[in-house]
Amino acid sequence: MVAAPVMLRSGTMVLGANIVDVAAVLLRNIILARLLPVEQFGLAATFSILMTMVETFQNVGLNRLVVQDARADHPDFVARLHGAQIAVSLGATLLLATFAYPFALAMGTPSLTPAYLLLALVPLANAFVNLETFRMQRDGRFGPQVLRSILSQPVGLLALVPGYWWLGDHRAALVAIMAQQITAVVLTHINVRPRFSLAFDPTVMRTVAAFGWPLIVNGLLMFLILNGDRIIVLRQFGPATLGWFSAAVMLTLTPANLILRTIQTIVLPLLSKMQSDRPAFQRIYDTSCSTSALVGVVAVLGSLLFGPLVIGLLFGPKFLPAATVITPLACMNALRVLRIAPTVAAMAHGETRNPLYANVVRALGVPLAAVSAALTGAIWPMIVVGVAAELAGAIAAGRLAHRRVGVDGALYWRSLRLLGSCSMAALAIPWAQWPATLLILSLLLVAIARCGSHLGLTRLFRWDRWNWAAHRSHRT
Repeated sequence: MVAAPVMLRSGTMVLGANIVDVAAVLLRNIILARLLPVEQFGLAATFSILMTMVETFQNVGLNRLVVQDARADHPDFVARLHGAQIAVSLGATLLLATFAYPFALAMGTPSLTPAYLLLALVPLANAFVNLETFRMQRDGRFGPQVLRSILSQPVGLLALVPGYWWLGDHRAALVAIMAQQITAVVLTHINVRPRFSLAFDPTVMRTVAAFGWPLIVNGLLMFLILNGDRIIVLRQFGPATLGWFSAAVMLTLTPANLILRTIQTIVLPLLSKMQSDRPAFQRIYDTSCSTSALVGVVAVLGSLLFGPLVIGLLFGPKFLPAATVITPLACMNALRVLRIAPTVAAMAHGETRNPLYANVVRALGVPLAAVSAALTGAIWPMIVVGVAAELAGAIAAGRLAHRRVGVDGALYWRSLRLLGSCSMAALAIPWAQWPATLLILSLLLVAIARCGSHLGLTRLFRWDRWNWAAHRSHRT
């Protein structure tokens, strides 16, 4: 069996599903932005901030453990994971209900406390997700997960219309979020065998705790990293500024999350199967490094060339101030995409502390960003601090993974140097004259060509025979 075509074929299918998912989210927010005043859109953005906290409190990595752990091939083990999932979800529901009012006070939106309490029910629904949907990825079967991605977000998009007709304000976003979350849970039970079963085992609970505690702490750090800037903007500049700033965040963060999810979904099962085959493991790792670097450089160049145009076309002239921050935000997310490669490599060996330690480094930039915003009274310096912190996090992720996993990081470091140089060049453009701008854009184009030809992206299309057949039990 040939692994490279398998990787490409599966990756295309998952990427297509994720594109539908992301496009539905993007369209939902564009419709909201067109319907609502900027300040109301800023209030709706607080729901997405809280949803990040929801995902954090219940993220013990069960969807990854069921892919990584060889015991998941036995239905009894999956049933015990379901038992652990219910316990975790109940705890997350109680925590979110407790934090709803303090969160509302911190956001300066105490009147939205009932809406925040309603979002605390999301983990309760997620207690009944069928993990078999994710376990099937061990065998290269992505159909149920693709179905879930294709349908759940469009349902949320459709729910926006009656939600706005009924409520007429930012609460329409809450209706869409709840509809999407419930649909996503239901779809994990469609076309999946065996059916959802339940068992409780203290040993498995301890396994889940050992696997998941770094992910929970890492999730808290990610909440701070991904939402720290928006919280600072809300507290420092008000809901209206948060509205247009959230539009810029969404245009850069949404594609980044699409790539991150796709790479993790495809690469983690491959690397988990290839733990004992070092050459194959190295080839897959190098491919993920070069692919993520190429995506990052393209994103930075795209934000430079088309960012203001896209903001104006999608969100309208009232959101045009977002054009001033879209390039530095793109640089920040490009670096975040690159460090998914060492993170997934470490996770394939059951090492979940890699993203935790890297995000500790990255999170140190959040208080510095708050100080820069307070001292300068501007958003741009705050984001530049975030770019520098993201670069430091990428360095930490690479060093930790290469040492613990024993993989060669030469290609990763070349990719990081290239992407870091491109980011610095892009950040310099606002102060450059037009000849310098043309030179920088030319350098970015050269970087894209180098990523494609010299950083190993062609491995996706080479028919090298990787030792894949010995590790697969089903054909893709």
